[in-house]
Amino acid sequence: MSSSIRAGILLVLCSFIPAAAQRSGGSGPTGSGSRPTNTPTNTPSTPQPGNFPSPQTERQILYISGSVFLQNGGPPPEPVAIERVCGGSAHKEGYTDSKGHYQIQLGQNFELQDVSESSTLNTGFGSSRSSGMGPGMGASGINPRELMGCELRAMLPGFQSTSVMIRPEGSFGEIRVESIVLQQLGGGTGSTISLTTMQAPNNARKAYEKAQKAITKQNFKDAEKELTKAVEEYPRFAAAWALLGIVHQNNKQIDLATKDYTQAIAADSQYARPYFGLAAIAATQQNWPETVRLTDQLNRLSPLAYPEAYFFQGVAYFNLGKMDEAEKDIRKFLTMDTDHRKPMAVLYLGEVLSAKRDYAGAAQQAKAYLALAPNAPNSDSVRESVKRLEQLSSAPQKQ
Repeated sequence: MSSSIRAGILLVLCSFIPAAAQRSGGSGPTGSGSRPTNTPTNTPSTPQPGNFPSPQTERQILYISGSVFLQNGGPPPEPVAIERVCGGSAHKEGYTDSKGHYQIQLGQNFELQDVSESSTLNTGFGSSRSSGMGPGMGASGINPRELMGCELRAMLPGFQSTSVMIRPEGSFGEIRVESIVLQQLGGGTGSTISLTTMQAPNNARKAYEKAQKAITKQNFKDAEKELTKAVEEYPRFAAAWALLGIVHQNNKQIDLATKDYTQAIAADSQYARPYFGLAAIAATQQNWPETVRLTDQLNRLSPLAYPEAYFFQGVAYFNLGKMDEAEKDIRKFLTMDTDHRKPMAVLYLGEVLSAKRDYAGAAQQAKAYLALAPNAPNSDSVRESVKRLEQLSSAPQKQ
């Protein structure tokens, strides 16, 4: 197989779409301001037909509002991302305020790219880029018909979210949904929520919240300004430092991002998010020993919060020639990537298996990739690789 995977990996970080907040069917209690029950339910719901506008007025400005609570009934200690899921395609719509409430215009398509959506990765099968675009994005307003069967969930690393059905019928410009409940995932010695957030003074927290709102409008300059205010007001504001690192990394200011993440760890060494940022930088720079060190730390702190950490570590081990460890980590990532956000990881597993001379297994992974992404730009080269791998698997093996 080609050794191009060793040449490098381009990863663009955004921890606003953590894959660890896995989808859980069901919904919270009725009413956007009500407190949840102690345990999220799993009651499937079916969208009902409604009266929609005529084709001449299909695209509308629609807002959606509701609340997010922790399982104990309190609001999250920091703004939480709200994600819309339609037909398996996920799109981040906005954030809650400091009290867990949100009112968001649908379909603005503001989001920073996540590693699982924007990575351009080279393997022996060719390169591919996955798309995060879903229905209703990229145009002014949204067609209510496109919301049929869609759900809303909250995204916070280290937490599992209930999902609530979006019911656009009779909305008259605003859709109110049931409350979303976040349940913390167990394991690890650290946390995905920094205690320093709750200790931050009001002015610092207000600046942090303003930065989140600026990000939803793609105004990263204002976000940087507000986050700088927040950390000047309260230098131990670990979450603000980490978010500033994400903004700088998005702007390709890697040195500044590294300093920001380091400051966040100095403020709260048990806070997992900045370790993820530094691990992604190390992987981007092909510093494989540092990638392994940082992902080890991250997975000890919060083993379920950042599934991509196992992917980073698997690629790092591959480049270090440790194929058993690489296979273990990439398989771990694939078991956690239940939404198949990163089909390319399947090809990396194929690379690992090919390096271990398991050509039949590598061909199986290539076929699995084609099932997930049949129209990907590299699909033709992957099909050719399948033929080559099947020939190798049927050839007599040298003793």
